[in-house]
Amino acid sequence: MTIKLMDIDAFRNLLCTLQEASTPNSVEDEIRKESVTNSTIIAINFDNVTSVYAKKLGKVPTSSDVLYQHKGKDIYFVEFKSSKPTGQIREELKLKATESLLTFMELTKTDRDYARNHMTFVVVFREQEKSERERHHNMQLKRGKQPATKGLKLGRLKGMYFKDVLTQSSNEFEDYITQQGWTSMA
Repeated sequence: MTIKLMDIDAFRNLLCTLQEASTPNSVEDEIRKESVTNSTIIAINFDNVTSVYAKKLGKVPTSSDVLYQHKGKDIYFVEFKSSKPTGQIREELKLKATESLLTFMELTKTDRDYARNHMTFVVVFREQEKSERERHHNMQLKRGKQPATKGLKLGRLKGMYFKDVLTQSSNEFEDYITQQGWTSMA
């Protein structure tokens, strides 16, 4: 089964750049309105898709920021986080991954097998200043813990719901999409 996201009405008119989707819009982030990425690649604003979908449900499921299809094949959910990666947000990310997937499956009439073969969930954290990142990393190691990006334990979603699960800094994400050859969907 091949799905072309731009052929689906629910997705076609709800586009944004990755930069727009990665700009914080919550009250807590009001002070720091920097985007997590500066990429101008156009993708589907999945938060907006979910808002439209929620009108039919009467409840608003959580959602990933972006839905992206690479070269008409593999599909990516991307969640941008402007905060530091901590274990406290792990449950929020798991909920966003699963509720986004359920919304996607209902809108596309696909199943979990499709997701396990074609979909990747990506979490992108704002790049911290090197000294801050090193200090946090060293504190975690001293406490006998893995650094937070490795300790989010999202890997169990891989194979259960998704083909792959990636946790990346903003710089790693920029490198990844460049290496993979991501281009705008529109």
